[in-house]
Amino acid sequence: MLKKILLTAMTAVLLFTTGCDPQQPPVDKPDKPKPVQTENTDKKVEPETKEKPAEKKDTAQKFQTQEIKVFFPDDSGMKLVAVARTIKFVDESEKYSAALSELMQTPKEEGLTNIFPKHTKIKNVSRMGDTVIVDFDKDIAKNFVGGSTGEEFLVNSIVNTLTEFNEVNQVRFLIDGKEIETIAGHMDLSEPVKKIENEE
Repeated sequence: MLKKILLTAMTAVLLFTTGCDPQQPPVDKPDKPKPVQTENTDKKVEPETKEKPAEKKDTAQKFQTQEIKVFFPDDSGMKLVAVARTIKFVDESEKYSAALSELMQTPKEEGLTNIFPKHTKIKNVSRMGDTVIVDFDKDIAKNFVGGSTGEEFLVNSIVNTLTEFNEVNQVRFLIDGKEIETIAGHMDLSEPVKKIENEE
């Protein structure tokens, strides 16, 4: 009997000191919750801006047009024949070189010919008063193969074409920027040349 009392008392002391309920299993303590990171809403969100493409500048040049007559020799070498051409140019000062460029092309009309020597190039065209000054490269003289008639047709086709412009009365010829006396020795070009009237 005494043993039972002592056993009961020891069990009670043990339970008191451990604080455990023998009938309930130990409960695991939950882990401390980890702090949740939140976005900082105080920051100002800049709206997305798309760069506007650079505006395209209108670089296209505006051309003027003018209908003129250009003068080609006929195949028989008897006369100059006027044919209509439309020239394009940006500035008024360019219309003279535009007219000469048309004259230097092979004519599309039957019975007409191009009198310019091969590889001839225009170096510069300008106007002073009623005179247009045409500066050719040296090939106009170097590659010239015609006689006196050919030289006359070459010069007069240029003069008659350029004097189609109302403000032009005569043409002065240069080669490589220098004044010349002649192209092929048959025609005096030391002075400006005026239009002749033997065209069709």
